Amino acid sequence: MSGSIRDRLRRFTTSVEQSDDLSPAQRRAILQGYEEALGTEAPPRLVLIGEAGVGKSTTINALFNAGQEVGHSRATTDRAWTIPVQQVSGSNGTLEVVDMPGLGDDIANYRRYLDLYREVLPTADTIVWVHPAKDRMVHLVQQALVDIFGPSPELVGRLVFGLNKADEIGPHDWNTHANLPSELQRAALREREEDFTSRIARVLPAWRGRAVSYAALRFYNLTALFKEMMYAVPEQRRWVLEQRMALADFTALVDRKLLQAATATTLAEVPASDPERPASPEPVGDQMRQPGPNPPGSVADALAALSDAQWRDLYADRSRLDEFVRRVERGNGR
Repeated sequence: MSGSIRDRLRRFTTSVEQSDDLSPAQRRAILQGYEEALGTEAPPRLVLIGEAGVGKSTTINALFNAGQEVGHSRATTDRAWTIPVQQVSGSNGTLEVVDMPGLGDDIANYRRYLDLYREVLPTADTIVWVHPAKDRMVHLVQQALVDIFGPSPELVGRLVFGLNKADEIGPHDWNTHANLPSELQRAALREREEDFTSRIARVLPAWRGRAVSYAALRFYNLTALFKEMMYAVPEQRRWVLEQRMALADFTALVDRKLLQAATATTLAEVPASDPERPASPEPVGDQMRQPGPNPPGSVADALAALSDAQWRDLYADRSRLDEFVRRVERGNGR
């Protein structure tokens, strides 16, 4: 159970227990009923849409620490006309996952698939449409959206678009040491998100979301994707999804030597890669770390040059790490 859910339950329990307007019997009855309601609440149902190979199962694993089968040489979901609801066990509880067949496999199947979509989608807490970040061909997606959601506009608010495999977008220079996109990739991903969002809004004007680029295999930007999913769930059911959240830690794929280096207590303390001004010495315990004769020449060198006292915050906040990498790359003329 997430921290915010625990805090909410604790506050509710405390307010009931301390209420002077309720008798002891009434307090017990309310708390017992509340616990029973929590125990009988249906798990969140996620409906996944996307062609084979876009990483739907990998996305569920990364968001909920689940054990979904991941297929590489063939489609993991090989179901034609009936869609059983999968009970998926995550670290923080059970999920119901419905993996829809891809709409683009064969034109002969399209109309039959549409009927299936119209039957299943109303049962979803949120609908997650996964599309490859580098794929700019969205005509089929636009057509399917008009055909599926045109007759059911009330479902538009539950729709989330995730642009998976952000690491594969050009210029293909992902920073594997820091597990972050390069500055050029970041710019390309921002442009891709904006373009995709505008193309979806063109055919679904009622949609108010935004496309989120992420990389499920690299655990990158999962927080942003999960936030969009939370907004899409009907408000009275959001706590059920939040309760299951178990995001994979993207720093698990950061170079371990860098993770042992150091972090900054504030971004201003991170030494910039300035060739005209060497970094000031930083304390390490009772000693001082003296800067080398040359400024850091790469992100790996820059991170390794940080003092041990600077470790605590940099990797605790992805935006700070993102900014740090950006500054180093700018200093190197990239």
